[in-house]
Amino acid sequence: MRQVTRVTVLLILGTLSLTKTTQPIFIDSYEGQEVNITCNHTNIATNEYILWYRQFPNQGPQFVIQAFKETVKNEVSILFIPDDRKSSTLSLPLATLRDTAVYYCIVNATVRQTGLHLCSNLLWGMRNLLKVKQSAESLSVQDRASSSLSCT
Repeated sequence: MRQVTRVTVLLILGTLSLTKTTQPIFIDSYEGQEVNITCNHTNIATNEYILWYRQFPNQGPQFVIQAFKETVKNEVSILFIPDDRKSSTLSLPLATLRDTAVYYCIVNATVRQTGLHLCSNLLWGMRNLLKVKQSAESLSVQDRASSSLSCT
């Protein structure tokens, strides 16, 4: 018997330059499936790099992959960039529950994989996000009993 686990990838717009990027808000997938996240950056400058980061709950942004115009592959993902560079696609070949995170597509002329500059800009851009509070961290319920969990 195979257990089916749903993987939700949350995506948030991230920019460190005047280039506007757009990407979907979320993508649902099942564990073991390929997930492709497309980011449009139609006004990208000729000297700007495309970087992808992800952020797990209660952690800072984590570098995933970067490229200028070619297809790049690492142990986590593949980044596809067409010749016109007006979009990019981050591919997670075999999505698992561990891939559930907020993914950022960033266009920047200065490539920094780590550092306070990037983190402070990402966190600055996240200030206006809604915060959700859950009434309880966990809930134990007996079979066929009703339950309620509040979020504000």
